[in-house]
Order: sequence, then structure tokens, then C-alpha cells
Amino acid sequence: HRHKEAQQCCRPHNLPLLRAAQQREMEAMEQRIREEQRMMDEKIVLELDQKVIDQQSTLEKAGVSGFYITTNPQELTLQMNLLELIRKLQQKEAESEKAFS
Repeated sequence: HRHKEAQQCCRPHNLPLLRAAQQREMEAMEQRIREEQRMMDEKIVLELDQKVIDQQSTLEKAGVSGFYITTNPQELTLQMNLLELIRKLQQKEAESEKAFS
């Protein structure tokens, strides 16, 4: 909006210079947005990594077999599969209890 107003007020002989300056401003803004987005993505990944560590620690302290703090992708996949199995078993148990109620 600001760029359009500037172009309307600009004299015709200055228009190419104004457009070039506006283009540089837009490119700088887009670069800043990309950088801020990258930093936000990194922050989110670090927070998710911390959540995984917290979950591993909690399950390890609770004595759940197979859980310990690790960053090994294969071990993480195994732990995710274990969690899914536990979730499914809990779900089946809850369905069984409903059936007998």
C-alpha cells in the first residue's frame, strides 16, 4: 500500500529509481522473513527434541522397559513403536472393560 502511494506521488522521471528502491526493500524484507522463519523452525525443533528427552526420562523413571534417553534414530523409532503398542493395548483393555460393564 505504501509502495503504491509512493508511485502515485512520484514524478515520471523518478519512477524507475523508486521502483528499484522498492524492489530492494521487498527483497530485504523477504530475506528477513525467511531468516526469522528458519530461526522459528529451529526453535520448534529444539523444543520438540526436549519434549522427547523429557518423555524418555519420565518413562525410564517409571520403569517402562525399552525407554532411556537417546538420539539414535533407530532407537527412537523402536521407542515410538513401543509407545504405539502400549497405546493400542490400553485402548483394547478399555474396550474390554466397556464390554463387560
